[in-house]
Amino acid sequence: MTVTFNEKSRVLFTRSKGHFYLNIQIVCEGSADRDDIEFIYDTAAFITTVNKQVYQDYGLDRLPRIETSIKSYSGSTKGYIFQIPGIVIGERFLVGVWAFAPKSDDIRQNLLGSNVIEYFRPLQDNQNNCFYFADNPAPKPYTSPDKSFTLACDKVMFVEQYIKGE
Repeated sequence: MTVTFNEKSRVLFTRSKGHFYLNIQIVCEGSADRDDIEFIYDTAAFITTVNKQVYQDYGLDRLPRIETSIKSYSGSTKGYIFQIPGIVIGERFLVGVWAFAPKSDDIRQNLLGSNVIEYFRPLQDNQNNCFYFADNPAPKPYTSPDKSFTLACDKVMFVEQYIKGE
């Protein structure tokens, strides 16, 4: 299999204290505008997480949601699971990405979790401070231990298809 990386698949990162920070574009309901949101690239997070401020500021709190709690290394956090209308990574547009938002300010950083990263084969380029995100031909989105739900996204397409409405 050949994997091709190009400028459109490139996402710049910054580093701090062993973490990689990416600016990822999210698309909200009723808007063609895309805003850059800073996320930590976190392969240990099984679900993408947005902090309470982003959740409220971008109207994500008005979307259908499921109340739940998420367990992590620091304990349990109450919040909501919902679908972000769209996320742009490189040249790909992911529609209906499952995410978690806390009820409190406990989680301040946004996390790009495995349920999104799984759709790609990222190549880390330290010389140019970027990742190249090529498609993963066989993604395996997170499935809960009881098999009651799968945290995938509804559709993955090229950004150009989204812009043209195809």
